[in-house]
Amino acid sequence: MGAVRARVRESTKASGFDEETIHQLVLAVDEACTNIIRHAYEGRRNGKIEVDIISDDRIWEVRLRDYGKKCDPSALKSRDLEEIRPGGLGIFFIKKAFDEVCFDHSSKEGTCLVLRKIQPLKSNVRKSKGKRSHRR
Repeated sequence: MGAVRARVRESTKASGFDEETIHQLVLAVDEACTNIIRHAYEGRRNGKIEVDIISDDRIWEVRLRDYGKKCDPSALKSRDLEEIRPGGLGIFFIKKAFDEVCFDHSSKEGTCLVLRKIQPLKSNVRKSKGKRSHRR
């Protein structure tokens, strides 16, 4: 998970996000990976998670692809924020950090979670030509 957090931090920084947003996006991706391990792989840490980070001048996107048990997005709910106890806030953090959260179930097995964030205006950040893609 450390390598995923480092990649997300590096990519978001290169895309011009401020430190607070970077922190939120790193936390949200970490929570999403933890949820994949906990739910899709039922706690098994040896399940495969493919991480693709794609960005252009407008959208920063991370795709988390697993091959575990498919999830039902309608069953994913955050707990009440008033309730003080550990756990149950991953979905809340993910939806708060990202502008769009999509679950792609089109593959025969597993799920692809697509998380999109609108990029900040890059008036002071050097623009790159075309798309940047990071895949591991």
